[in-house]
Amino acid sequence: MRKGETWEVLALRRLTELMNRVSAQDDLSVLFDMVVDGAADVVGFKVAAISIVVPSGDVEVVAVAGDEDARSELLGRRTARETLEAEFAVAERWGSLRFVPAGQLPAGSADGWVSSDWPAPTPEDDPDAWNPQDTLIAPFFDAVGELLGILSVDLPLSGRRPDATRRAVLELFANQTGIAVSAARQRHTLSERVRLAEAVQTVARIAQEDLDPAKVVDVAAAPISAGLAAAGLWLRAFGAEDDDERESVSARSGAPVHAPVSLVDTARRAAISGWRAGVVAVVGSGQASPASFWCADDVERAESFLASAGARSLLIAPMGSGSSCFGYIACTRGPSDPDWTDAEAEAALEMGRDLGRAIRNARLYAVERRVAAELREADRGKTQLFSTVSHELKNPLASIVGHVELLRQEPDGNRDWSLGVIERNTERLQRLVDDLLTLSRVSDPDRALPEADVDLGEVSREVVDMFRPRADTQQVRLTFERQDELPLVRGSAGDLERVVQNLVSNAVKFTLPGGSVAVSVANRRNRVVLECVDDGVGISAEDQAGLFTEFFRGTNPASLRVPGTGLGLSIAQRVVVKHGGRIVVESEPGRGTSVRLLLPAR
Repeated sequence: MRKGETWEVLALRRLTELMNRVSAQDDLSVLFDMVVDGAADVVGFKVAAISIVVPSGDVEVVAVAGDEDARSELLGRRTARETLEAEFAVAERWGSLRFVPAGQLPAGSADGWVSSDWPAPTPEDDPDAWNPQDTLIAPFFDAVGELLGILSVDLPLSGRRPDATRRAVLELFANQTGIAVSAARQRHTLSERVRLAEAVQTVARIAQEDLDPAKVVDVAAAPISAGLAAAGLWLRAFGAEDDDERESVSARSGAPVHAPVSLVDTARRAAISGWRAGVVAVVGSGQASPASFWCADDVERAESFLASAGARSLLIAPMGSGSSCFGYIACTRGPSDPDWTDAEAEAALEMGRDLGRAIRNARLYAVERRVAAELREADRGKTQLFSTVSHELKNPLASIVGHVELLRQEPDGNRDWSLGVIERNTERLQRLVDDLLTLSRVSDPDRALPEADVDLGEVSREVVDMFRPRADTQQVRLTFERQDELPLVRGSAGDLERVVQNLVSNAVKFTLPGGSVAVSVANRRNRVVLECVDDGVGISAEDQAGLFTEFFRGTNPASLRVPGTGLGLSIAQRVVVKHGGRIVVESEPGRGTSVRLLLPAR
């Protein structure tokens, strides 16, 4: 103390110095420690403690100075707001201070810390002597008068209740504490808003720059994790037609983190519900909100995951656009991290909306590219079809025109020969037109399939009987075998008959004299299987690749000598696929061909 300087002047000077340091402090935990140390030192008490109003309205002790026993016993203790107000109601008012003498605490108040080495007063003592069970509270408020917390002091170094001057200093200390806490919170809120705004802007920029969902998820993980101050982060984009499910993971510690499959399913459900309601889902510390999003099993799985990850809480924000949820942002916080704020929840939702729009745009672009490719392919197919049809029509028409011209020039010439050529080419044109009409009909996705019960065994028997004369003429042995009690198939009898005709016709046509064709129908694993096996010219592996293409003709010279439109197998495949079945071809040049038709049994 300087010469001539009173305690009051010294206390005010030290209080000013302390408040200047406190006012520049943004870290609330450091600020609280500075305040309690200053209260014990400046005001002259052995023990000081700060309790802060938490979101529930209760007050929690966040800093204790002066005695390690007091710190270990009081730190983290919570007092219900109703209990605090009851203590205020019975307290003596010393200005803004509240003093509750020993023995006058209301029922329900928790026992405070009592020093083991502080002497208990006796009746002969000074009536102003401090009782270790006395309670002195200095509440502090924000700018609008809302209670922020309380500064409690105990065990004055003088051993007596503070006089008016020390009370005034304590009041001033509490008022300055309220100002410092309010300013620190405002700075923290402003800093938080800036941090979150920068994170939202960064994510929005990333979302606009790339049309690859996987890349968007990977690049956005780091700024989201930093912006939300997450200990761990999982970004998951649900799979779609054009892209697989994608997950990007980051952790503050840099250690690998993995979410179990059960938690992924839980987070998916919470995200979908959150997108519909426009809120985030939070679980941890025995609580889950909104409660309607979480069943008991989901909470248990989330709590188990948090325990294994060394985390305290989990926030799940949906990623979506329009009415669709495309994924989620899942963040964890550790035991020493603060609770999620409303501003952070809103920022997480905004980032989820930006990423959702990016994923939606990427998928729309992918669909657009796929449709454009399909249209280009369809245009090429149309051009090729027109070219092929023109070629197929040109040859028989040229032959017909030539023989008509020949008959005009030589009416008495070989009329029977010319008429025979004209008749054969007319039949060829008729078959081509019929095949084109059939191909158009069976390729139309909007044309409904006629529904009827079809006995494929009986249809096949009739087709074999139809081709038996031709087989006999070509000296080909044609046989048929059918399993007893064959189940029916559902579909179009006419279309299925045309498929069987095509298979048997090809087998007979491409089998040399002396060869054989065997047709059989059987039931295998709830499928009706028709098999047509020949020992004819066979098909090369290269030709098998284009076997079901329109107007395809094999490269084998022996095959090319056999007339045909090249549409039969293309029609057959479309009919079979429309019936829910498939065609399997196995062949080798010179060793014949096996064609199996598999259809679901009714």
